[in-house]
Amino acid sequence: MKTIRDMIVYILANPHAGNGQAFTIVKDIRRTYPQVRIESYVTTSKNDEYAQVEAILSVFRKEQDRFLILGGDGTLSKVLSVWPQELPFAYFPTGSGNDFARAVGIRSWQQVMETILTTPPVSVCVLSMPEGVVINSLDIGYPARVIAHSEKTALKKCFNRLKIGKLTYIFFGVLGLFNSSQLSACIEVNHQKMELEHLFFLSIANNTYFGGGIMIWPDAHITKPQMDLVYVSAPSIFQRIKALLELILKRHKTSSVLHHVTAETIKLTLPHEIVTQVDGELQTIQQLTISCQTRYYYLGKE
Repeated sequence: MKTIRDMIVYILANPHAGNGQAFTIVKDIRRTYPQVRIESYVTTSKNDEYAQVEAILSVFRKEQDRFLILGGDGTLSKVLSVWPQELPFAYFPTGSGNDFARAVGIRSWQQVMETILTTPPVSVCVLSMPEGVVINSLDIGYPARVIAHSEKTALKKCFNRLKIGKLTYIFFGVLGLFNSSQLSACIEVNHQKMELEHLFFLSIANNTYFGGGIMIWPDAHITKPQMDLVYVSAPSIFQRIKALLELILKRHKTSSVLHHVTAETIKLTLPHEIVTQVDGELQTIQQLTISCQTRYYYLGKE
């Protein structure tokens, strides 16, 4: 019979994510659980997650060991893009948005560690595409433009120094409402083809939130083996404001501008390459097929 003393908990930490508390959390875990062997791996540069996962897998014992990720939604997404599908994972957020943690009810690293040590993993759904894994949402239109403008501006660095970095997104979020750029897309879903015009935004999600706590769809959740397609066609600024207000006020199911479809696979085709937001990271796409993928996660109790 395997015991805790036979187990190694491998921690992959991104010290640059969000509040930068990864090192402190690793130290606290070592101090609180002296009976558990902790091996920590730290990312040192952009996209270093891939090399660190490879190093962990070279010594990881699938029947005995556990794997914990410390970072933001982007870190989690990158890690799961290379972490083997059949191996369970645990997660504690140290990012700025933390929409995944918000949706699954993560409250403390102590809760996560107790779950790792005492509870078997459960099957959950992430979204798989050729470029990797989506844990919250893939968005085109308004959300992607807000993040793209925010990342490029010197205003964000200034606001971060003042510890009011989130105001950057609010600032560009307001400006984005006045952007008259219209998108079109072709969607193949549930054996039907949909031609969408005048798109304000389109989100493909398997979790509840995006944008640091804005609800995408109230019934979306990682434990459901499906994805939720939510889109808004809004040619006028008044419709765009209405759509945003109804998202914020959680009037999804009564809204006349928010449209919703569930699916297991979606094929998205755009007229040209467009900047896309994927779990807080920016990518450029024109066509992709995205589908549900089963993973195993130490969920614990919400």
